[in-house]
Formats: sequence, structure tokens, C-alpha cells
Amino acid sequence: MPISDFAHRLNGWPRRILAVCCLLLAGAAALGARHSGDPPRTGHPVLVAARDLAAGTRLSSADVRLRSWPDELRPAGAFSSGTDVAGRSLAGAVRAGEAVTETRLSGPGLAAGLPPTLRAVPVQVAGGAAGLLHAGEFVDLLVSDPPEAEGVAPPAAHLLAEAVPVLAVTPPPAGADSFAIVVAVDAATALQLAAESGRTLVATLRHPP
Repeated sequence: MPISDFAHRLNGWPRRILAVCCLLLAGAAALGARHSGDPPRTGHPVLVAARDLAAGTRLSSADVRLRSWPDELRPAGAFSSGTDVAGRSLAGAVRAGEAVTETRLSGPGLAAGLPPTLRAVPVQVAGGAAGLLHAGEFVDLLVSDPPEAEGVAPPAAHLLAEAVPVLAVTPPPAGADSFAIVVAVDAATALQLAAESGRTLVATLRHPP
């Protein structure tokens, strides 16, 4: 073989050796990243809404589904089985994919997390506010004063509770002129509301205090 041909072939070896070395280094880097990276997150099933659900919805298996959530993101009071919520009603609207927790359901869980000075109290409000009130909003509660005598000017109204948070809303039945909401109030206001039991109140929306 002529020396010139041998030298030409030999000149290609450094490039081949360099290419092999690069491949080996890339493989070693990938293997090291696999072993030195963060450990995979562990998760457990969490019950979430299968679609947008309105307040008052009585839950069935078709309304919820399970999704795996990382443990560090799992919300407090989350459920892991559809049987835990079957037949229970939502206290407020829930978006598709949102976790269904104890505080989102009507029942004892509504008072979870409230300060010791507050009470969860149901009140009946005028149906004109239907569709405007949602859990998490703040309202003023008013009641009309009874007329002093027939034929006198229309009765005035007075404020029973101011800037109280709404914990739950029950949609009114078809044709009803009032519906129930649950609000968080202090003990004194709870007594005032109890004194108006049987009367329909007016709830007006307001900005959070």
C-alpha cells in the first residue's frame, strides 16, 4: 500500500476516536443525571370533580373521578373514594378537576377551620339573589321592620349582619321565592338571626372587609 494512502486513512482515526469519546461522555452524563436527580414524587388518589358542578348538586359516581396528586400538594380533607361523597350535596360550585374536600360539602365539615368565635348559621334569603350568591362571598343581611299600623308608609329595613362570609348556597326550588344560605357569624349575631327565624331576609353582595 502506498504510504500516501496509509497516511490518508490514518488521518481519519482522530475524528472517529473523538466521536466515540463524545458518545461515551454523553451516555455517562445521562446515567449520572438519572441517579443524581430529584427522587420521583409519590402520589395518592384524590377525588376531583368530573365536570363543573353547581352548588347543591347531590353527588353521584358520575360527578367525580380519581386523580393521582403528589402527597405534598394533597389538600386537607380530600377524599380518595367516590363512596365517601355519594349522596352528599355540594355547599358551593366546584370546577372540573378541582378536589372535592370536606369543607366543600354541606354538613358538619362546613364549620371546619372557623375560629372558635364564629358559628355556621343557615338563613332564608329572598330569591332575587339567586344566581348572584356563591360560597366564599361576603354579604350584608337585612330584614324589613313590621309596619306600625296599616296604611302607614312602607316599613323600613334594618341591618342584622354586616360583611359575613357565605359558607354554602342551596339553589332555590323551581318557582320558590326564597332559598337558604349558610353564613359564618359570631354568637351575638347568631342570636339575632335566630330571633328572625321564619322570616325571609335580604342578602346584598359587598366587597370583602
